[in-house]
Amino acid sequence: MKELLENRCFFKLVCGAGNESVEEVRRLVKLYSDAGCKVFDLSAKPEIVEAASAAKYKCVSVGIKGDPHILKAKINSKCINCGKCAKICFNDAITLNPAKITEERCLGCGKCAKICPVNAIDLVSKDIDLKQVLPKLLPYGVDCIELHATTEDEEETDSKWDIINSIYDGILSICIDRLNLGNKQVIARIKRLIKSRKPYSTIIQADGIPMSGSDDSYKTTLQTVAMAEIIQNENLPVYLVLSGGTNTKTLKLAKLCGINYHGIAAGSYARKIVKDYISAPDFWDNDKLYSKAFNTAKLYLEETMENLNI
Repeated sequence: MKELLENRCFFKLVCGAGNESVEEVRRLVKLYSDAGCKVFDLSAKPEIVEAASAAKYKCVSVGIKGDPHILKAKINSKCINCGKCAKICFNDAITLNPAKITEERCLGCGKCAKICPVNAIDLVSKDIDLKQVLPKLLPYGVDCIELHATTEDEEETDSKWDIINSIYDGILSICIDRLNLGNKQVIARIKRLIKSRKPYSTIIQADGIPMSGSDDSYKTTLQTVAMAEIIQNENLPVYLVLSGGTNTKTLKLAKLCGINYHGIAAGSYARKIVKDYISAPDFWDNDKLYSKAFNTAKLYLEETMENLNI
């Protein structure tokens, strides 16, 4: 994986830190692996990492409390069953009559909570005990552990980072954005976390607006590029990966802005373009359907890799 970063041809398919659907992850990894993707971002659950057996490199994601990547939506008693949440849910995690959320499919994006007219949806952090969970994942083959650290809690950030470092001595990643932090806070946090690590043993994933890339526009990916520029200007001994709102416009805009990136992580957009195929009941048995899914994934991957200057 380090070679991909050093050669600036790193492409990571983000299955979703909150995506705990074993079957969906198995299908995504199989499809994008066949299309040529080598790195996959996964929820920190043994059954999920095991389901990603087709992946060449596996990155597992954990987060601090309040980070959107580890949030789960919960419907409370105010619900009027209007159906707006189900319509906006990209991952089909909500069913109606009565309204119910399938937790394993919820990615924590928060769109349902924003659109709810009666504030009937709460977002709750699904925290895990890293000391208990991470050692159970390593036997399945883990090539990177990523900490999503976007809230203001410095104490928890440092605590979880220390635990990760004590358990795993490979490449680590810090996913960070400016949702709750100012530019100075972002840089100060990154510098503090990488201080005791060897040069170029850490990925900084410059997150723009998490889980927003399905809207394939320059405006959507603007914050991704802006975040990357802030980090690049510090000349830190880290690998810089674009994320959070990434789509087909990301690398084009990054090049125009002079961003010297090492790779890109694609989630919402990459999953959106194959969603209908992935969710088909006959995914494993319908050769024509799989061929269409493969061609769609491969075309996107090839275009992205070309823009990565392969």
